[in-house]
Amino acid sequence: MVRVRRRSVLLLSMTVLTTCLPLQSLFAESGGSAHGALMFTSLLTLILVAIIFFLLVLPEEERKAIGAGLLKARAFFVPRATDRAMDSEHEYDGIRELDNSIPPWFTTLFVATILFGAAYMLVYHVLESAPLMIDEYREEVAAADLQRRIMIATEGSIDENALSALEDGEALQRGAAEYAKYCVSCHGPAGGGLVGPNLTDDYWIHGAGVRDVYMTIKNGVPQKGMISWELVFTPKQIQEIASFVLSLRGTNPPNAKKPEGELAGAAEGVAPGAGGSPVDSSAAPTTL
Repeated sequence: MVRVRRRSVLLLSMTVLTTCLPLQSLFAESGGSAHGALMFTSLLTLILVAIIFFLLVLPEEERKAIGAGLLKARAFFVPRATDRAMDSEHEYDGIRELDNSIPPWFTTLFVATILFGAAYMLVYHVLESAPLMIDEYREEVAAADLQRRIMIATEGSIDENALSALEDGEALQRGAAEYAKYCVSCHGPAGGGLVGPNLTDDYWIHGAGVRDVYMTIKNGVPQKGMISWELVFTPKQIQEIASFVLSLRGTNPPNAKKPEGELAGAAEGVAPGAGGSPVDSSAAPTTL
C-alpha cells in the first residue's frame, strides 16, 4: 500500500510539473500583460485536468482513501448534522431563536486575518523592511522626474523667447497624439471646447501666439482647473502640443463652444479668421 501511494504521488507530481512548466514559460513571455490572466486560467484548467486524469488511473483503494480524506476536510467547513444548535429559549411570532455554532472555517479565517494584520504591522511599521504606499509613490515620482530630466537633456534646451510654431507633419502628429491623451476631456476631440475654452475660433483668453499657448500649457491655469504640465511633458513636447493647438484655429468643428476672451489681432501676428498656425510675437502672454 505504501509503495502504491508513493507511486501515485510521484505520478501526480510528474503530471502537474509537465503541465505547469510550458505554461510558466508562456506566462513569463506575456510580460505581465493582459495575456497573463488567460495564461493563468489555462494553467488552472490544465492542473484540474491533470488531477482528474490522476484520479482515473488510481487503484480503487487509493480512490477510497482520497475520498475519506475529502470527507474529513468537508467536516471542517460544514458542521456535522449531529451538531445541533442550542435553543436560546426565545420565541417571537412563532419563530424560535437558535444559537448556532460558528463554522470552523470562519473561525480559522478570522484568526488568519489577525495573524496577517500582526505580520503586516511588524513588517511595514515596526521593522520597516518593506516600503509603504507613500514611499513607493515618492520613489515612482523620483524615477519619473529622473526620466524626464534625461529626456530634456537628450532633446536639448528650447529658447522660450524665440519660439516658433512647428509645421512639419511628424511634429504635429506627435502633438495631436498627446492632445488626444490629455486634453480632449476639457477641450474636446476637435478642440471645440467642453469644460475648457474653444481652441478653434479667433478669441483667446491667454493669447493666441505660440509662446502664449506654450506658456499656458507649461504653467497651467490653476484658477480655472488646468494643471501645470511642466512636469509631464518636455519643452519639446509642449512646443509640439502648442503647434497642434494653433493648427486647429479656423477649423470650425460642430457644436463648438461660444467664444471666450479677446479677439486675436495683429498683436498675435494673425488676422482674425485666418486658419493655420500663427506666428508668435515678442509680447508677453495676455491674461485675464
